[in-house]
Amino acid sequence: MTSMYRRYDMIGAINLWCSKNKLSYFTYIEKKTKAELEAIILKYDINVEELRAQEAKERQEAANIIPKMQATIKKNIDFLLDKIHILESLLNDEQKEKYEEYCNSQHSNL
Repeated sequence: MTSMYRRYDMIGAINLWCSKNKLSYFTYIEKKTKAELEAIILKYDINVEELRAQEAKERQEAANIIPKMQATIKKNIDFLLDKIHILESLLNDEQKEKYEEYCNSQHSNL
């Protein structure tokens, strides 16, 4: 039954099963033959399909993190910009002039 899986799938399933069960990994598992991998899967009753589905789900969740992180970063930048605008509004004319000179000098160094 396990012969329908690729070596890569079996190695991944075995490693995921080991980490899920808080066990140490098999030594040199990548050097094992397909038959040896099948024997390990049968001996420990590892469900390759279940672990492949779990791995796909985790991969999808990881892909969904990026848009969430981008939204959080944008929200934080907007928050900081609002605070800068509030602070700028508190400056008097002389301070505004010095602040603008400082900002312009910083942009010229880029």
